[in-house]
Amino acid sequence: MNKRYLLFCLLLTLPFHGLPQSKRPQVLVYGHGVDAYAAALQSSMSNLNTVWVINGDRMMPELTSEFVSIASSADLDAGIWAALLAGTLQKDKPSDSLSAVAKRRINPRIVQNVVDSVVKVSKNLTIIEKGQLRSVKKSGKNWQVELTDRTNYKVRAIVDASSDAYLCQLAYGSLDSIRVRTDISGDYFQSPPYEGLSRTGVAVGESDGRGFTLPLAALVPADDSNLFLTQRGPVVRSLLSGTADDVPLLMHVGQAVGAAAAYTAFYKITSDKLDVRNVQGELLQYGSRLLPLVDVPVEDPHFSAIQRVCATGMLLGRVEASGRLYFDADTAVTAGEIKPVLNQLFSRSQIWFVNHADVDTLTLANLFSYIKFVGQRGDELEGQVQKYWKRRFHFEGEYDEQQLATRRHVAVLLDAYCKPFDVKLGMDGVVQR
Repeated sequence: MNKRYLLFCLLLTLPFHGLPQSKRPQVLVYGHGVDAYAAALQSSMSNLNTVWVINGDRMMPELTSEFVSIASSADLDAGIWAALLAGTLQKDKPSDSLSAVAKRRINPRIVQNVVDSVVKVSKNLTIIEKGQLRSVKKSGKNWQVELTDRTNYKVRAIVDASSDAYLCQLAYGSLDSIRVRTDISGDYFQSPPYEGLSRTGVAVGESDGRGFTLPLAALVPADDSNLFLTQRGPVVRSLLSGTADDVPLLMHVGQAVGAAAAYTAFYKITSDKLDVRNVQGELLQYGSRLLPLVDVPVEDPHFSAIQRVCATGMLLGRVEASGRLYFDADTAVTAGEIKPVLNQLFSRSQIWFVNHADVDTLTLANLFSYIKFVGQRGDELEGQVQKYWKRRFHFEGEYDEQQLATRRHVAVLLDAYCKPFDVKLGMDGVVQR
């Protein structure tokens, strides 16, 4: 086979955060709030050369102007937001418990110090303080952004994180043209289904105590413009209260939009061709939550695996009357509850369930049988799992093939050996295999 073709295929399989970038700016973020910070930082962490134009006198005034206390999104803090909270307590790694403590009283000076230190070491981030826009125009497949000091930037994607969507107004002449790929109705938040569109979730929050995840299609433009909005997007705007309690959601939305913008710039594609799983995977690399599971903390060793498996629509857990979603990691799993999704994901899955119609509550032996059949693994599987039971998989208790398989066991082992999250998913949440 041609060696150049093999190299081309290899490059296509590499994660988009892992390749070197040119010096030219590729993403521009406009705004001064927490959502602008999260979008710009995520884009730069994804290794895209990013320009952040701060259109105000102060960076992140929501957190750097005065002491604030935030009560919203308990046990849902994640990603860049959780890392910032941990930093205010002089901790390197975020955790749900640290976030809870930090949110009680956020010191503006400490936040500024943490942000300054983060920005200082961000190699791909250029900050323009007190920047003002002169014009924003489409130039072929790129955007031409000119500031009032005549500085020009030609970028592949732009993020408008301003409160008045001024960049969008300059680009289109009005706000009437703001459209997203999928509009979300109020019913979506009243009784979260955690399937369908929720499989494409990229930013979690809560509304009236109910947890939710915003699907990617609700945060990206309806066209191929590569012009993304944060707080002025239709669904986000409807959720904001105008108080400090908006900060967690805005941080999560900003990070998600930053990842999406970076993806379009990296692959030189338009926003209508975004790949859901790649964007979600990039967000998970930096500690984001895809689903609002309140009993799986960000420091849990199985956090990413559980998030990935639940994002397939499988093992979604229990929704309390309050609307909060629980994974219930240590409860047993029945064949009936995982069969529908697995049959959607893997063609061989249906055969296994037909041949094992007598299986009800799964044991580890049942799970191994399924993995070997669908994942085409050999008889060495059991030995590998036993060897790595505690060292790699971080399971508690002793290894026993006849013990009941818990939701934690199923999520972690399916993620490791079958990789259901890797099955392609459309923007509408429909499996595409």
